[in-house]
Amino acid sequence: MEKIGYIDKSKLALLSGLNSSSQLNDVELKYENRDIIEQRNDVVQPICAGVMMTKDNKILVVNKKAKATGEKSPEKGKSLLYIGGHLDIADRAEANFQTFSLGMRREIEEEMGFALTNENASLKSPIVLYTPLTEKSARHLGVIFPVIIERSFDTTFTDGKCKFVDINVLSEIDNFEAWSEIILKEIVEKMQSAYSQL
Repeated sequence: MEKIGYIDKSKLALLSGLNSSSQLNDVELKYENRDIIEQRNDVVQPICAGVMMTKDNKILVVNKKAKATGEKSPEKGKSLLYIGGHLDIADRAEANFQTFSLGMRREIEEEMGFALTNENASLKSPIVLYTPLTEKSARHLGVIFPVIIERSFDTTFTDGKCKFVDINVLSEIDNFEAWSEIILKEIVEKMQSAYSQL
């Protein structure tokens, strides 16, 4: 049985939306069988993910297959600006953010076949998202890393479709899920602004 990471909610001061990443620095990460943790409302499961953007202002947009999302999943039928998943016990490292980074890298490689290295990718500080819109979403905490890569690549995605699109056409997509709406404001628009000032 797969063991996934979790954090006791009582150890965090979670707000709906964007949260301070500093509260994750020293919090204890625990691991337990996924089927047990998925039923608990007193913990959150960190979802470690990356927002993949290229230096020429393209971003990866993901659409999961219907069978890859549960009926109550907030991702069902929505467009996502991130790719990632649960922490695995194998991702454990000395520092929490290294653990989150390793989890994100592993998930991207498993789902897309693309290995993030120091040579082909630059990681920025993560944002932390919590959107308790449903019982299921209240059990998950997004640790989302902006990932800057040199150029887009031919994409494959085991759980659906994905493609790199120009950042300027994101406004034409109207079915983003909750985390992606925050990512649009907190990562994409800020990165665009930083690029335009270069």
